Amino acid sequence: MRMDVWIEGRETPVGVLTRADDKTLSFAYTEGAANGGQISLSLPVRPEPYGDADCRGYFANLLFEGPQLDRVLSSFKVDRDDYGALLFHLGADCPGAISITPEGTGPGKMPGRFPGDYELLNRKRLEEIVLSLHLHRRMPEGERDPSPVAGVQGKIAVVADGDDFYIPREGSRAPTTHILKVSPQADPEITKHEVALLAIAQAADIETAATLALTFDIDGRHINALQSRRFDREQRLEDGVELIRRVHAEDFCQALGLAAELKYERKSSNPQHRFSAAAVAQIARQVTVPGIMTQGFFEHTIFNLLVGNTDNHAKNASLLYKDQGIWLAPLYDVVPVFMDTTVTHQFSFDHGKARFAEDFDQDALAALMTDLGFAKSSTKRGLRVVAATVRAIADLAPKIASKSLADGLHAQAQVVLAALDLQLEIPKRDYFPRVERDGKTLHPGGWGGMS
Repeated sequence: MRMDVWIEGRETPVGVLTRADDKTLSFAYTEGAANGGQISLSLPVRPEPYGDADCRGYFANLLFEGPQLDRVLSSFKVDRDDYGALLFHLGADCPGAISITPEGTGPGKMPGRFPGDYELLNRKRLEEIVLSLHLHRRMPEGERDPSPVAGVQGKIAVVADGDDFYIPREGSRAPTTHILKVSPQADPEITKHEVALLAIAQAADIETAATLALTFDIDGRHINALQSRRFDREQRLEDGVELIRRVHAEDFCQALGLAAELKYERKSSNPQHRFSAAAVAQIARQVTVPGIMTQGFFEHTIFNLLVGNTDNHAKNASLLYKDQGIWLAPLYDVVPVFMDTTVTHQFSFDHGKARFAEDFDQDALAALMTDLGFAKSSTKRGLRVVAATVRAIADLAPKIASKSLADGLHAQAQVVLAALDLQLEIPKRDYFPRVERDGKTLHPGGWGGMS
């Protein structure tokens, strides 16, 4: 079973993926791939083919759970670990600019011409989708999902144009530009929390995915949602036509060649094959400007620490291949995990020896920065980043966050400041019953889903 591997916008395949009878994979680049055709940092362009162990870390991450995967598993009697066969059937619409198609059949994705390649979601149809995502975290029965999106929260990929939403026409192979994410019935405020946190990040001079809060009043229900612009898309006018293109991107699991289940450091028993601060430094050494990426990822890490988002795993950080280089993607998928008492609050990756916010002292800060590739004398610089982020939270949270979120952010900041022995006055807030080191089980509330 041989498949062509494409990057949208290129006229020829960048490689060939082969699935052997024993289900093992091999991948070989084509001759033209040396000119901007690399698909992953974990798979540098070379004349020799890659074997199964190298292939799985990247290609298996192009698949995610969902109705389409279930249909292929059942309809074609494919094993769940048969990644080659699954990509043979699903690879034309895997995430991002990559498509994988049976050899000789052409690319699975094309740039979109707006509005010709898209169909408008009328108000009735849009409300049916939003209500189903709110109540069931899935599309309505019989509704076409032209561009599935990974994650357990209810969401759909769309093109947003003013107040209107469009989806690609069937068979167009066109991209979307935005994610419409809907708060579930069990946690109706979560999208409002995410919008507020990303606005605070922007106030701390962190580049974020552009996100807008929305509300829908449907059948007497007040449903919160958000509209987030996809950072791996480009829109421009060419010869009077508005073209939408995908930009090649990969998450950190793919960049490191890690299976999706290793997205948390604690899931791996091999120090040489895990998501960690040292592994991020390894990624940074291969991007266009390592110092910019290292500083950006450090700022993302400190922000996630201070807003209690311990779900900043390796699939929630990405690289963009654009402007003839490789760059850190904007901050995205930020949720206040600390408000949920039913999940672990252990860091996604160790910060020095610290695994919980209460243990993030100055030694842990210094070790984190050293692991990321900073000079050993950078601790004062790190403390300045902490202080600037705390000030952004203190200034903006009372204005744009719900009371419970603002109270919780204050409690989280106080814990981190105390651990770092950093004297910084911030306005007082009401008490928030924060869980420490997973040691207490309090009344559940707030955020209820992992992304």
